[in-house]
Amino acid sequence: MFVLNIIYIVGFYPPPETANGIRNYYFVGELRRRGHSVTVIQVTPRVGGGVRVGDHGELVMNYPTMGSGSLGRILTFLRNIYMLRPAVSSYAERVRPSLVISAHPPVDAVYLGHWLSRSLGVPFVIDVHDLIELHLSGGLFRRFSRSIYYRGLGDIYAEADLLIAVTEAQKIALEKIAGAKNIEVIHNGVDVELYDKIYGAITHRKDKSYVEAVFLGDLSWRYHMVDKIILGFGEARKTLGSGRIRLKIIGEGPLKESLMRLAKSKGLEGDVIFTGYMERESMVKELILSDLALLGRPRQKDPWNITSTRTVIYEYAAAGLPILAFGPSPSHIEYFIKSNNLGVYLDTNDPKEIGEGIASMAQNLGRFDREKIRSVAHKFDKKELSKIFADHVEKLL
Repeated sequence: MFVLNIIYIVGFYPPPETANGIRNYYFVGELRRRGHSVTVIQVTPRVGGGVRVGDHGELVMNYPTMGSGSLGRILTFLRNIYMLRPAVSSYAERVRPSLVISAHPPVDAVYLGHWLSRSLGVPFVIDVHDLIELHLSGGLFRRFSRSIYYRGLGDIYAEADLLIAVTEAQKIALEKIAGAKNIEVIHNGVDVELYDKIYGAITHRKDKSYVEAVFLGDLSWRYHMVDKIILGFGEARKTLGSGRIRLKIIGEGPLKESLMRLAKSKGLEGDVIFTGYMERESMVKELILSDLALLGRPRQKDPWNITSTRTVIYEYAAAGLPILAFGPSPSHIEYFIKSNNLGVYLDTNDPKEIGEGIASMAQNLGRFDREKIRSVAHKFDKKELSKIFADHVEKLL
């Protein structure tokens, strides 16, 4: 058996847990399980800097962000692609990595990883979580900043020794728009074993006098459409009656306070519960105890939006939850939900229509077989998907 020495450059890495971070975490775990040495360099952490040993025995080096807001992001970006080079290069000279892996987003990780791999003459892998550079909406400043951040990214895609996409639609976009080759698709997934263990042991909620809807996600991004979910919930409550349906929002982020104010302004504070960030096992229990799950996307039909997916779809499925989703049509999320009979997809961002969909699902939960929904998740076991990733990486050397 040969042993690889890998530098893995990421934006997020648990703790705390994020969608991108948990994918990185499981991939690193499988590489470590096979005996490979891994150093994780985290360039936009949610927590402070420092060096620690991770759960799998990997070395985790955190470089803290340089402030908040747009200015903080710009400073962090410049630090990551220029000022980190000497430190990362010096470390690489000592450990002599066999290859470099970058997870995108953030694009900083790709630029730094590409530079490092080429300076060392070793293979370069990019795990493309989404194509945020193809998001076309936003104001003038945002579009201008994107043109700076992502300039040259297509050339790096084309030069990479291996690209990993999370959906077939993303693979097509990378081939057509970036002219990229050597692309493999590895879907996002879920820890099926953990859900099965908790699902079998938990006592399901006995109080059926109300229906509990749930949203799980990072409250840092407006494109999760949590405001539309809250407004749609308000419309559903008008149909079902106060106290007959509740909304549980699991997640943390800078939008939380404004979302709480929105719920209060609509008189929903008694039926909308913000749990904040939850540790994984507690979060899994809360999902399993719910009755239906909600998910939203903007309706812009740009390549980023229609090719992307949400990691929480797999979490919802593992919990056996029927999903009410809304956003653009056609889209990969629409295809995935409909082809796997996971729930209902609405081509809308209108709160009234969303509310009608929520109310209809709440009134007809008997139409959905939670065990069949759970069986879909077994096709996307994170541990099995991580083995596929590690196989592809090992074949490069």
